[in-house]
Amino acid sequence: MAVAVLFAALVLGGCSKDPGGVEPFMSDKDALQSAVTSIDSVADFSASDEMTIDDNGMRSSEYDGLAKIDANDLAGVSAVFADSVYPVKWGRHIFWHQVTRKYDIVISPGDSNALVTITKILPGEFWVGIGFKTADTVVVDTIIKKPFTEVVKRKVRFIRIARTGNPFRNWVPVAITMVLGKTRPDSLNHFSIASLEIERIGISDTTYTDPLQTWFRLGLFRGSIPRFRVGDSIRVRVTVTSSDDSAEISHLRFGIAGDGGERRRTVMHLISSSGGGGSFTRVYERTFIAKLPRFLPFGVLAARFNAVVDVISYGSIYVNDAPFTNEFWGAPYIVVR
Repeated sequence: MAVAVLFAALVLGGCSKDPGGVEPFMSDKDALQSAVTSIDSVADFSASDEMTIDDNGMRSSEYDGLAKIDANDLAGVSAVFADSVYPVKWGRHIFWHQVTRKYDIVISPGDSNALVTITKILPGEFWVGIGFKTADTVVVDTIIKKPFTEVVKRKVRFIRIARTGNPFRNWVPVAITMVLGKTRPDSLNHFSIASLEIERIGISDTTYTDPLQTWFRLGLFRGSIPRFRVGDSIRVRVTVTSSDDSAEISHLRFGIAGDGGERRRTVMHLISSSGGGGSFTRVYERTFIAKLPRFLPFGVLAARFNAVVDVISYGSIYVNDAPFTNEFWGAPYIVVR
């Protein structure tokens, strides 16, 4: 039992992949950048946020499965002789070989803490499959590909714990923010997310309004990253302000680890709409069940994810010549067995 408890503490707190011996040319900034990509309690969430929004191509409006697209997903591309065709599948296809990651590091006066801002540039295409559905088949006639560039940001705070000759051992991460993603140029986007509410039904309810200023402490402390048990019901509600007459499409993405082995997406329900004349407020909601990945190494008791609300414009899917425009917010969470 003691071994299991110790293992759980390590999983939840994060493990450091120390590079080993002293790096003679490693500066504090080098060490902080290395820590962001190698310490599990940060790297797992950072890897999860980019995998969470990737559909690996066209998918049904809702899906839950492995990352690899089923052969049947594209096998239905053929001539269509129906009177009416419409979008039947859609999704992002990220150009992973073109992704860039930048780490802006600011060490505070006094040299006791540091702030790392992670910025990822994700280029790709949003694929929309036009076709029709029968009782048991989805037929895609035409694929429309809309290029996009997604800018994704998250911040990490470190404190200094030592002044050894190896800078990697001198800093530890203590908090991370939510993740924020937007397509650019921002001028094309006619909507924005105003707030995100996450409720562990019957237990806790928190609303977030500024993702890059919302901090979650690492470890088992007040204000730390939410921890859910397998089977917990989590209600997610997002408020969107918009100048578009047509309601946006809001997807909820959850339970996707950084290894990218699984993908899932659900459509959030529009539960409230108010305003008019180019100024609308819309509220979307969906509940998910906390769970661990299908395939976990033996003995692993917990996993790190992001609960992401992924909002896209109506035109992104339903207007052929409209650009793909998007904003998403994601909150970190941990699921424990």
